[in-house]
Amino acid sequence: MKNHNIGLLGGGLEQAALANGLADTGRWEVYTMFLEGPLLSPKVRTARDFRDVLWLCGTLVLPHPVCREGLLLNAPLWQGPPVDAGQFLGSIGKGALLLAGEMTPAFSRAAAAKEVAVTPLPPIDRPEDWPQAVTKYLESTKVTRIRPRPRS
Repeated sequence: MKNHNIGLLGGGLEQAALANGLADTGRWEVYTMFLEGPLLSPKVRTARDFRDVLWLCGTLVLPHPVCREGLLLNAPLWQGPPVDAGQFLGSIGKGALLLAGEMTPAFSRAAAAKEVAVTPLPPIDRPEDWPQAVTKYLESTKVTRIRPRPRS
Protein backbone atom coordinates (compact mmCIF):
# COMPACT_ATOMS: atom_id res chain seq x y z
CA MET A 1 0.00 0.00 0.00
CA LYS A 2 1.37 3.40 -0.93
CA ASN A 3 1.31 6.00 1.79
CA HIS A 4 0.03 9.40 0.75
CA ASN A 5 0.00 10.77 4.29
CA ILE A 6 2.39 13.64 4.89
CA GLY A 7 2.96 15.32 8.23
CA LEU A 8 4.31 18.81 8.81
CA LEU A 9 5.76 19.53 12.23
CA GLY A 10 6.01 23.10 13.42
CA GLY A 11 6.86 26.08 11.28
CA GLY A 12 5.33 29.43 10.54
CA LEU A 13 3.59 31.05 7.60
CA GLU A 14 5.75 29.24 5.03
CA GLN A 15 4.97 25.83 6.55
CA ALA A 16 1.25 26.70 6.61
CA ALA A 17 1.45 27.68 2.92
CA LEU A 18 3.18 24.37 2.19
CA ALA A 19 0.47 22.41 4.03
CA ASN A 20 -2.27 24.20 2.09
CA GLY A 21 -0.48 23.72 -1.24
CA LEU A 22 0.07 20.00 -0.67
CA ALA A 23 -3.55 19.52 0.41
CA ASP A 24 -4.80 21.37 -2.67
CA THR A 25 -2.98 18.97 -5.00
CA GLY A 26 -5.17 16.12 -3.84
CA ARG A 27 -2.12 13.85 -3.90
CA TRP A 28 -1.50 14.05 -0.17
CA GLU A 29 -3.51 13.62 3.00
CA VAL A 30 -1.90 16.44 5.01
CA TYR A 31 -1.54 16.43 8.79
CA THR A 32 -0.01 19.22 10.85
CA MET A 33 1.51 18.90 14.29
CA PHE A 34 2.65 21.90 16.35
CA LEU A 35 1.16 24.05 13.57
CA GLU A 36 -2.37 25.39 13.79
CA GLY A 37 -4.53 28.38 13.09
CA PRO A 38 -7.03 29.97 10.72
CA LEU A 39 -4.43 30.18 7.94
CA LEU A 40 -4.72 26.43 7.35
CA SER A 41 -7.10 25.11 4.71
CA PRO A 42 -10.04 22.97 5.86
CA LYS A 43 -8.39 20.20 3.79
CA VAL A 44 -5.49 20.09 6.28
CA ARG A 45 -5.96 17.94 9.38
CA THR A 46 -4.51 19.42 12.55
CA ALA A 47 -3.51 17.06 15.34
CA ARG A 48 -3.44 18.39 18.86
CA ASP A 49 -1.23 15.47 19.95
CA PHE A 50 1.52 14.40 17.53
CA ARG A 51 1.30 10.79 18.74
CA ASP A 52 -2.16 10.49 17.19
CA VAL A 53 -0.91 10.90 13.62
CA LEU A 54 2.88 10.79 13.46
CA TRP A 55 2.88 7.03 12.89
CA LEU A 56 0.48 7.40 9.93
CA CYS A 57 2.85 9.55 7.90
CA GLY A 58 5.35 8.05 5.49
CA THR A 59 6.80 11.51 4.87
CA LEU A 60 7.43 14.18 7.49
CA VAL A 61 8.50 17.78 6.86
CA LEU A 62 10.21 19.85 9.51
CA PRO A 63 10.36 23.64 9.15
CA HIS A 64 13.17 25.85 7.94
CA PRO A 65 15.02 26.35 10.21
CA VAL A 66 14.10 23.24 12.19
CA CYS A 67 14.85 24.71 15.61
CA ARG A 68 14.92 28.23 16.97
CA GLU A 69 17.78 27.28 19.25
CA GLY A 70 19.15 23.99 20.51
CA LEU A 71 16.28 21.51 20.37
CA LEU A 72 13.35 23.95 20.56
CA LEU A 73 11.22 23.35 17.47
CA ASN A 74 10.59 26.39 15.32
CA ALA A 75 6.82 26.57 15.83
CA PRO A 76 5.63 30.21 15.94
CA LEU A 77 2.03 29.28 15.03
CA TRP A 78 1.75 26.73 17.85
CA GLN A 79 -0.29 27.98 20.80
CA GLY A 80 0.98 25.31 23.19
CA PRO A 81 4.18 25.24 25.23
CA PRO A 82 7.59 25.20 23.49
CA VAL A 83 8.30 21.88 21.83
CA ASP A 84 11.50 19.96 22.49
CA ALA A 85 12.20 18.26 19.14
CA GLY A 86 13.60 15.26 20.98
CA GLN A 87 10.11 14.31 22.13
CA PHE A 88 8.97 13.35 18.65
CA LEU A 89 12.28 12.09 17.23
CA GLY A 90 11.91 8.85 19.18
CA SER A 91 8.42 8.31 17.73
CA ILE A 92 9.33 8.50 14.06
CA GLY A 93 8.85 5.09 12.48
CA LYS A 94 11.57 3.29 10.57
CA GLY A 95 11.26 3.96 6.86
CA ALA A 96 9.65 7.38 7.20
CA LEU A 97 11.21 10.08 5.02
CA LEU A 98 12.10 13.06 7.22
CA LEU A 99 12.80 16.28 5.31
CA ALA A 100 14.38 19.22 7.08
CA GLY A 101 15.57 22.73 6.53
CA GLU A 102 18.55 24.22 8.32
CA MET A 103 19.36 22.19 11.44
CA THR A 104 21.09 23.16 14.67
CA PRO A 105 24.01 20.98 15.78
CA ALA A 106 21.95 19.90 18.80
CA PHE A 107 19.12 18.67 16.54
CA SER A 108 21.55 16.82 14.26
CA ARG A 109 23.12 15.08 17.27
CA ALA A 110 19.71 14.17 18.72
CA ALA A 111 18.54 12.69 15.40
CA ALA A 112 21.75 10.66 15.11
CA ALA A 113 21.42 9.43 18.70
CA LYS A 114 17.85 8.22 17.97
CA GLU A 115 19.04 6.70 14.66
CA VAL A 116 16.61 8.88 12.71
CA ALA A 117 17.71 9.54 9.14
CA VAL A 118 17.15 13.16 8.15
CA THR A 119 17.20 14.34 4.55
CA PRO A 120 18.38 17.96 4.55
CA LEU A 121 16.95 20.03 1.74
CA PRO A 122 19.17 22.46 -0.18
CA PRO A 123 19.56 25.90 1.40
CA ILE A 124 17.02 28.53 0.39
CA ASP A 125 17.62 32.24 -0.10
CA ARG A 126 14.35 33.51 1.36
CA PRO A 127 11.94 31.93 3.88
CA GLU A 128 9.05 32.31 1.43
CA ASP A 129 10.89 29.91 -0.93
CA TRP A 130 10.40 27.01 1.53
CA PRO A 131 7.10 25.64 0.12
CA GLN A 132 8.51 25.58 -3.40
CA ALA A 133 11.76 23.89 -2.27
CA VAL A 134 9.88 21.09 -0.50
CA THR A 135 7.38 20.62 -3.34
CA LYS A 136 10.19 20.50 -5.88
CA TYR A 137 11.98 17.82 -3.86
CA LEU A 138 8.82 15.74 -3.44
CA GLU A 139 8.07 15.94 -7.17
CA SER A 140 11.62 15.07 -8.16
CA THR A 141 11.71 11.96 -6.00
CA LYS A 142 8.12 10.83 -6.62
CA VAL A 143 7.94 10.00 -2.95
CA THR A 144 5.74 7.04 -2.08
CA ARG A 145 6.31 5.12 1.09
CA ILE A 146 4.90 2.07 2.75
CA ARG A 147 3.01 2.94 5.91
CA PRO A 148 5.41 2.76 8.83
CA ARG A 149 4.46 0.38 11.59
CA PRO A 150 3.73 1.98 14.94
CA ARG A 151 6.49 1.54 17.48
CA SER A 152 5.62 -0.73 20.35
